[in-house]
Amino acid sequence: MPSFIRPPTFLPRFNACRRFATPASSSTGILQARFATTKANDPAQSKKKAYSHTLKLPKTAFPLKHKDVVAAEKRYRSKTCDELYRQQYDESPDPLFVLHDGPPYANGHLHMGHALNKVIKDIINRYNVIRGRRVHYIPGWDCHGLPIEQKALAAIGKLHTSLTPDQVRAQARQVALDAIDIQKTEMRALGVMADWDSEKRTYRTLDHDFEIRQLRLFQAMVQKGFVTHRLRPVYYSPSSRTALAEAELEYKDGHRSRSVYVSLPVQEDDMSDALKEIYDSVKEQDGRDLSLVIWTTTPWSLPGNSGVAVHNDMEYVVTSNGQGRLFVLASERKEAMEKLMGPLKVVGELKGSQLVGTQYNHIFHPPSSPLPKPIVFAAGHVTSQTGTGLVHSAPAHGYEDYVAFNEAGIMLEKLRCPIDDDGKFTEELVSWAGAGDESVSSLVGKEVLGKGTDAMVDLLRERGVLLAEETIEHRYPYDWKSKKPIIIRATPQWFADVEHIKEDALAALEEVYFHPAQARKRLEAFVLSRSEWCISRQRSWGVPIPALFDSAGQPLMTPDVLEHVISVLDAKGVDYWWTGPVEEFVPPVHKGQQITKGFDTLDVWFDSGSSWTMLREANLRPRSFPLADVYLEGSDQHRGWFQSSLLTKIIGTDDRKAPYGTVITHGFVMDEEGEKMSKSAGNGLSPMEIIHGLEDSPAYGADVLRLWAASVDYTSDASIGPSSISHVNELLRRLRNTTRFLLANTSGQDKIFLEPSSLRIIDRYVLHELASLEVLVQEAYDGYNFSKAVHSISTFATSTLSTLYFDIIKDTLYCDPSNSTARNNVVGVLQHVLLRLVQMMAPIVPHLGEELYENMDGPKKSSVFLETWKPDQSWVDDYLKAEMETLLAIKPEVMKLVEEARSAKHIKTSSQAELFLQAQAGTPLDELLKRNSDMLSSLLGVSRVVLEKCSNDQAKPLSWSCNADTEIGSSRLSLALLPASHHQCPRCWLYTAEAEDRLCSRCSQVIT
Repeated sequence: MPSFIRPPTFLPRFNACRRFATPASSSTGILQARFATTKANDPAQSKKKAYSHTLKLPKTAFPLKHKDVVAAEKRYRSKTCDELYRQQYDESPDPLFVLHDGPPYANGHLHMGHALNKVIKDIINRYNVIRGRRVHYIPGWDCHGLPIEQKALAAIGKLHTSLTPDQVRAQARQVALDAIDIQKTEMRALGVMADWDSEKRTYRTLDHDFEIRQLRLFQAMVQKGFVTHRLRPVYYSPSSRTALAEAELEYKDGHRSRSVYVSLPVQEDDMSDALKEIYDSVKEQDGRDLSLVIWTTTPWSLPGNSGVAVHNDMEYVVTSNGQGRLFVLASERKEAMEKLMGPLKVVGELKGSQLVGTQYNHIFHPPSSPLPKPIVFAAGHVTSQTGTGLVHSAPAHGYEDYVAFNEAGIMLEKLRCPIDDDGKFTEELVSWAGAGDESVSSLVGKEVLGKGTDAMVDLLRERGVLLAEETIEHRYPYDWKSKKPIIIRATPQWFADVEHIKEDALAALEEVYFHPAQARKRLEAFVLSRSEWCISRQRSWGVPIPALFDSAGQPLMTPDVLEHVISVLDAKGVDYWWTGPVEEFVPPVHKGQQITKGFDTLDVWFDSGSSWTMLREANLRPRSFPLADVYLEGSDQHRGWFQSSLLTKIIGTDDRKAPYGTVITHGFVMDEEGEKMSKSAGNGLSPMEIIHGLEDSPAYGADVLRLWAASVDYTSDASIGPSSISHVNELLRRLRNTTRFLLANTSGQDKIFLEPSSLRIIDRYVLHELASLEVLVQEAYDGYNFSKAVHSISTFATSTLSTLYFDIIKDTLYCDPSNSTARNNVVGVLQHVLLRLVQMMAPIVPHLGEELYENMDGPKKSSVFLETWKPDQSWVDDYLKAEMETLLAIKPEVMKLVEEARSAKHIKTSSQAELFLQAQAGTPLDELLKRNSDMLSSLLGVSRVVLEKCSNDQAKPLSWSCNADTEIGSSRLSLALLPASHHQCPRCWLYTAEAEDRLCSRCSQVIT
């Protein structure tokens, strides 16, 4: 728990708001509260009450707590959200600040991650508004993709294959629009400033203009030669029936796989020279059955095997099992393999480079097969850490294998991929093995991640090539939406070339500020690890890839074709791609040819990643500036939106600049035990439940949730739950308490201009501390460190104001003459503090900020955020701060004496005593005490302070005295606490009256 939301370890002697009446109570409420322990007919107390009407008691309509906090906040919702955005953007001059909104997915209600994200963005925006900047913030929604399509299909109650694309798209569009309406209402409830009802000041990736800009970006990438179409292994989700990008994967630990060790028979005529030499030397004694040993955790991929990879420099051995069989494996893996296969005798040694060129029999090819045999080749990714040192390579099922084949210069007629869109084995297996192979035929139609794997292991065992089997638990990729495992499968896809712009992308990131700083390395690592980006998806709900294909199945991606197709879609809408005849999309130069349309859609990361194009189109600032000052999203967006925005910007434009100047990353929201929240686990908590409450929990309102978001270290995972929300609610109550005191004691007062020379040291000290606070808070906001801002504001409000200053100035405020310099100065200080404290708090708790501002006196603007905050450093005085801290160092020594007298039952309160102080004559402490003698009694909490040493003659007649000598700084100080020598004044309650039941001289002058 952050330290600033823990309950204080002390209770201040005065609660700033409990001493004055609520609006419904009488002006004597404060005195009634003070005498609550006495009898109503006590004559002495009646005399005291007689003066209550002469006191200048605090008055305000501002409540300490609202009975209905949701209704109270709603009063300011439109004013501080929609109206404020329009007013600040339309009427404020430059400078411009642009925070570009990463679009949340338009699916369902907001969760706590959304709330953290939107609140942090809004704090940044509101801070910039209150600093006088014009904020450009266009909230958006990501509207395409599989989850919305699946929800649409569920609503229709039919399978994807039984519907036309336009039917699916119409329903999916409605699902997205319905979700947007829900989320828009909930974002308003969070107090997020935006022009929510404006079509032009919000965006959706399904908007026609957005889609056309996206297609124009795709066109630019094609024209620059960065887009290709080919058969290549990609992440594929059988559960979603589409290709996936790396950003759409979730890696889960503990995935269980059946791993197998398989022998691949090598015929004598297919051996490399070095292997043949060893074989010839041992075949008579150790056997003629020689095999390569491979290991795989994906037995279903074995039909796609096209080769075995070895490392050129690795040591390999030919071993004998003593039963007539010879096995080739890495020397370093022999010991591990013996645990699975029994004793193995080394009968020959050779380097990996000497194995290259060896061919072997494919498991699924009959001896008479005309198909070429797979081959052993060298690859740099082979290691001896696991497996056998010989790597099963299926370029249709592994990108590393695909690259290795290309680098080795092995030309394959086609990629072997006998797996369909549902992740099931196809009839192609039978065409390889022959129609009579019933074992292979039985695989057809089985899911490769289910019964297909079991059947494959059985087939390996049946054919005598299964050497060993293990079930392992390991890290495995899952579809981030369906939450089911994926496979790697070769399919025709569209790819964006990343390899040739990596350096430009990394160079662009050098100009970007990252918060937290370590986020830079994470984004750079994702860019470095990527060579190309699969941008196509096999779904109906998305932006179409406007591809035409000729009769040979080759794409027609010329500038003229693209220009013609996109112009048709611009005129008739992208839905027309599915409903319009192909002839309308064929440009004149290709008329009469046999042309077909492709129906792949663009990756949703391409959708959201192209959102920067609307900033470029708006032409908000010179091209030398980043399009956006800030991009802010969760840590998962380093591989998602941050990366896709960077890549599309670098590929699609000539300026080679990142679209953002600053990237801010926040963590995930966990429960109070640090566990991921979910409804199924029973620890789910939604933002609206916190704001509006539940049957068994109160409604806290948006400001409490916002204060929580600002209080946590959002750059790492943040915890939330009933305990943390309760603590933050108490923090907000204390802030209301402090500001209520400020309001109540400045109400009805004209604006007071402060003259430094007339201020007491305590007044100037508070102004110094306020100025120092403004520096800290400004630095915190500028550095996106909002928890530091909250902590600094809370400490100032609690310690400097409530505990110190308010306690000292109460007597001056309530009892001094209205025209006294001291009182006017105090009121002026409170006015100065109030406005600036409200301005510093408002970006975090805007509803409270607007409410406080509304209750303040004097001319006001339509919103507190239009009252530009300009930190005032004119009151900074470090020398004065040191002097005040010297005076404050005396108070603990005085309180020791007070406690001593109280324990001896000499007094009940410190006001019943007076204090004698004497510092060494001529020392700085002595001079300091003399200069500030008029406020020492208020500071030290006694009725009177005498700056002289208490003599024995003075103390002897008294019933008691408490004495001490101490050192303050480098000066000695004598202290003596004595019974008050005067009587209690019935008006101010201080022991300063000359006679019993008589007013002190100050109070007498006030009421005369």
